[in-house]
Amino acid sequence: MSKSQVVTLRMPRELKRRLEREAKYQGVSLNQLTNYLLNLQLTQMEAISTLESKLSQKSIQELRVRVDRILDKIPSRDIPQWDLKES
Repeated sequence: MSKSQVVTLRMPRELKRRLEREAKYQGVSLNQLTNYLLNLQLTQMEAISTLESKLSQKSIQELRVRVDRILDKIPSRDIPQWDLKES
């Protein structure tokens, strides 16, 4: 038995046409493309929400200290001439 559910989704006609066109171009079904895009976007939104939640629990000063510690671990070296700003 499948673990999927049927969902009726209302969307503008133009969006559906665009999805159908892209699905055809990609050689996949409209359902496959839509599931892929929804999953991709939701994953990105969840990642942003997680970061925002973690950052909201920190002070700016605490974050600066942590970034400075990370930057301090980077070895210093001469900047190549080609990477210097011209005056």
